Amino acid sequence: RPPMSAATRTRALPRLLLVSPGTHLRSQDIRPLYKKMGDMGMPAVCLREPHLSDEEMRELYDDLRSHIPTVVIHSKHKSAFDISADVHIASPFSRGGAPMGWAAFERIAELRRRCKGLLGISCHTPSEVKHSIDGGADYATLSPVWESSKKSFPLVSMDDYVATCEKISDKDGLCLAQAGGTPERLESVLAAGGHGIAIAGDIHSRSEEDALKRLDEYLEVLNQY
Repeated sequence: RPPMSAATRTRALPRLLLVSPGTHLRSQDIRPLYKKMGDMGMPAVCLREPHLSDEEMRELYDDLRSHIPTVVIHSKHKSAFDISADVHIASPFSRGGAPMGWAAFERIAELRRRCKGLLGISCHTPSEVKHSIDGGADYATLSPVWESSKKSFPLVSMDDYVATCEKISDKDGLCLAQAGGTPERLESVLAAGGHGIAIAGDIHSRSEEDALKRLDEYLEVLNQY
């Protein structure tokens, strides 16, 4: 595994990651809610908004950085590496990413060189997580760990997820369970030795008031571990 970047060494990897809904400036402006959540203690957000122009994404990124410690941009946005030091990519080891096989390792190595901060990778099997962390990713998401109508990949058992976390903990990496997250499931993950979760629908399907209350439940769990 390549050495960790200076940016990575100076801050903790997030155990709770909020993935944006992909609707910013379409059906809503996510900034008011995200700023409030950041002020409450939301540690990290991944901006998955490929439809935004460079100017719109840069404005969103700059607005949120003063409220949320870690703001990652998904590489579906063509200028992600130019705007943010922290970037998230689709796994090159499964459909939706770069060509599989040895080219996938070369792809991660290339992106690791380009990424000045945290590099995160969306994965769908434990082996993808291991390959990603070994290749230089700082964290990976693994999904679906729980049943989800939006994930067509085979379900990963909780036991397999926890075992994956145990295998990469000594490599300075982190694996977040994703798809179907709730505060109760975050607690079960942390209690079992898992690293944390990535969430989306459980927050974005609610009104602003209810979303903030729900976030408070997540943060209460985090504060216990």
